[in-house]
Amino acid sequence: MREAHPTDGWRMSSNDKVGIAFAQPVTKEDRTQIAKTCCASLQMTMPLLVDNIDDEVGHAYSGMPDRLYVIDRLGQVVYQGGRGPFFFKAGEMEQALAMLLLDQETPEAPAKVLQGKSKAFVPLVSQSDAWKHLPPATQKDDQPLPAWSLALAKTLPRAAAALLQLDYLHRQKNPIEARLRGQIRYVAAKANGCVYGQEQAASDLRAAGVDDYDIDILVGDFGKLPAKSRAALLFARKLTLAADTVTDEEVAKLRERFGDQQVMAMVQLLAYANFQDRLLLSLGIPAKSYSYGPARDLRFDISAAAPPVQRPKLNTVESSEGRRVLDPDWLRLDFATLKKQMEQQKARPPRIPVPTWEEVVKATPKGMKPRETDVLWSRVCVHYQPELALGWFSCMSSFRQDAAMDRVLEESIFWVITREIHCFY
Repeated sequence: MREAHPTDGWRMSSNDKVGIAFAQPVTKEDRTQIAKTCCASLQMTMPLLVDNIDDEVGHAYSGMPDRLYVIDRLGQVVYQGGRGPFFFKAGEMEQALAMLLLDQETPEAPAKVLQGKSKAFVPLVSQSDAWKHLPPATQKDDQPLPAWSLALAKTLPRAAAALLQLDYLHRQKNPIEARLRGQIRYVAAKANGCVYGQEQAASDLRAAGVDDYDIDILVGDFGKLPAKSRAALLFARKLTLAADTVTDEEVAKLRERFGDQQVMAMVQLLAYANFQDRLLLSLGIPAKSYSYGPARDLRFDISAAAPPVQRPKLNTVESSEGRRVLDPDWLRLDFATLKKQMEQQKARPPRIPVPTWEEVVKATPKGMKPRETDVLWSRVCVHYQPELALGWFSCMSSFRQDAAMDRVLEESIFWVITREIHCFY
């Protein structure tokens, strides 16, 4: 790539002292000759590749003046360091290499390797077929649908349409300021190892006027960011990786800084971000299939009849012999312990005021009609962020209608997930 300190540019006396003095190359041959001199002087034992004179690769990887990357055997970027010299951290890269080697030795490939696959785990319908399967659109454009919706359109058409609408709500109408909104989405995706989420968030951040440097510093303890943004991003990462460890004090401080409505907007954004990341990773959609364009205001008549979905019949085998679970971590939580912990949870004061139903109705904008409920988390979500909450509820009801899952299977999956993340709900 380009010389950072050429003799005809930002010349450094420290380079002159050790005999490093080169003008900025103007031809590929000049640049190659300097690279050969570098290899010989440093006795390098690894290949050194030379960029074209127009810096095509350097611009693509945003590598000026220097930057570390780790690329796996499938050609997928699994580690991107910050720009040098301040964020040039060889130790981070070493750790990434070690984790990559460990992951490749395990039978279950890591998320980032899965996203480097050439084919998804499920069929992706064509753009034209997707529109045929989706409910009637009341507002659309001529831009391509995102790849994840192509995986859902045929088997879960109403849910896919509801998710497209919710995606727009969170990326464009979530009341969090655009810069912080993109930062929160980026931090959650990075914690989940979801390339799609990171690239989409980076695209939204650039659209909001954020440069690559300010995206690169969204690592570590976010020490270079203002205290208010830092608090929100530390909360975002913790809620993503270990939600059950978030403390009352942390939420209280966040409420002091942002207020209840903004905190609820953050929580709902993170809930959607983590849902979307897991959806993308589990479907295994190739990263090259992703579209990182702006959020689109697509609207559908989800209540309209959708084409019938043909599903294969499952072959079930009945057995009179039960299978005993031997996992000690699961066995330690018996029903009595679970019931006790549930009662303790119910006795705890909420971290955010729970509204009455009358307060919920009063705060709901005209044209929105939430269904009355005694479920407290539903009340809280609708009261503080009605549009976001009702968008999510639309996804839930659409999925139930599309999937028509066996109730026992559905609740069993719900139990496994909530048990694994230590959620007593």
